[in-house]
Amino acid sequence: MAGPRNRTAWILGGVIAVLAVVVVVLAVLLLRSGDDEPTSTTSPGRPTTSAPSTSQPGQPSSPTSTTSTPEGPVSFQDVTMQEGIVQRQYLVLRPADAPADEPLPAVLVVHGLGVDRFAMASVAPWAEAVARDGFVAVFPQGVLDSWNLGPCCPPASLAGVDDVGFLGRVIDQVVARPDVDPDRLYLTGFSNGGMMVYELACARTEDFAAVAPMAATNITGCTPSRPISLLHMHGDPDPTVPYDGSPSLSQALSAKPFPAVPSTVAAWARADGCDAEPDRTDEGDGVTVDEWPGCPEGIQVELITYPGNGHNWPSEPLDGLDELLRFFDLQS
Repeated sequence: MAGPRNRTAWILGGVIAVLAVVVVVLAVLLLRSGDDEPTSTTSPGRPTTSAPSTSQPGQPSSPTSTTSTPEGPVSFQDVTMQEGIVQRQYLVLRPADAPADEPLPAVLVVHGLGVDRFAMASVAPWAEAVARDGFVAVFPQGVLDSWNLGPCCPPASLAGVDDVGFLGRVIDQVVARPDVDPDRLYLTGFSNGGMMVYELACARTEDFAAVAPMAATNITGCTPSRPISLLHMHGDPDPTVPYDGSPSLSQALSAKPFPAVPSTVAAWARADGCDAEPDRTDEGDGVTVDEWPGCPEGIQVELITYPGNGHNWPSEPLDGLDELLRFFDLQS
C-alpha cells in the first residue's frame, strides 16, 4: 500500500501533467497565422448586433458589430478578430451623438492581469469621459486576461502569444476608422497592461502621440524609435510591482526581475533626449511629480508618485483618469 509521501508525489505529478497539457493545448491553439477578419461577437449579458464584413484583401479589416446603450450617451462596439482558429476581441466606446465620419482622438487602454476588457472599461468612469470629452476608447482583450512580454506574464507568455502583433492589428483597424484621428492615438495600460504599453510604444512608436503606463515597469528595457511623451503613474507602496524594484511575490510570474520605476522612467527620458535629472514638485497629500527638463520640443516625460493606493487604479489622493486626460490633452 502506497504511503502518504508516495500518494503526495502522485498527486503533484498529476497536477504538473495536467498543467503541462493545458500549456501545450494553449500553445497549439495560439499559433500565429495570417490575416484577421473581424466578425460579430456574442457575450452573455453583453448584447451585440452584427453586420456582414466589408473588408477587402490587403486592407485593414473594419469593425462590423456594434451595440448602442439604450438612450445612453455612449455606443459600445465589441469586435472579434479571427486569427487562424483563435478569436481575439476589442471593445470600442465612442460618443453616441458624434458623427460617424468625424475624426476623434482615440485612447488604447490595455487591461491588467486577470482583468478583462469589460472590467477595464469599468475600473474608472471611461464612458462618462468619452461622452463628455469627445474621444474614442478602445479596450483590447488579452488571452485568458494576460499579455505576453516575453519574461512575463502567464498564461500568455507560456503559450508564446504574439500580443505585439495582435495589438498592432488592432491599431491598424482603429486608425482606419472614419471616426478616429490617426494623429491623435494615445496608449495607456495598468500593471501587466502597463508593461505592454512600454513594449508596444517601443515596437510601434510612430503610431502614438503619447503613452501613459500605470503601476508597471519596462521589464524588457526597450527604447522608443523616436522621442515620445510619457506619463508614468505609480503608488510608492505598490506590493505587486514595487516602486523601488525590490523582490515581490508577483515576480514569480516573471523570468526577469521588475526594474525600479524611477530608473525605468529616467531611461525613457534619456532615450527621448531629455536632461538626466528631473525637477520634483510636491503636490501635497504625499503626491510628487518628477518632470524631466530639456526634452525636444513638444515632448514631456513625467513620473507621478502617489501614496497609499497599493496596486489599484488610483482615485485618491489623485484621480488617475483625470491625469491621463490632462496629459493627453483630451479634457474639454
